[in-house]
Amino acid sequence: MATTATRTEHPPIYEGLLEELGDVPTETREAAERILRETREVLDWRELGEAQHRPE
Repeated sequence: MATTATRTEHPPIYEGLLEELGDVPTETREAAERILRETREVLDWRELGEAQHRPE
């Protein structure tokens, strides 16, 4: 059985879904990475610990 698709090509239905709905997996991953970065910045307790150990 011969096929024309390779491992790197997406099936035609996938391309149609991308056009119709956008690249949801990529958008979701990017949003998750952004939220993770923002959360790390907000919950960075290192500066608080440094302030407590500084002499006045």
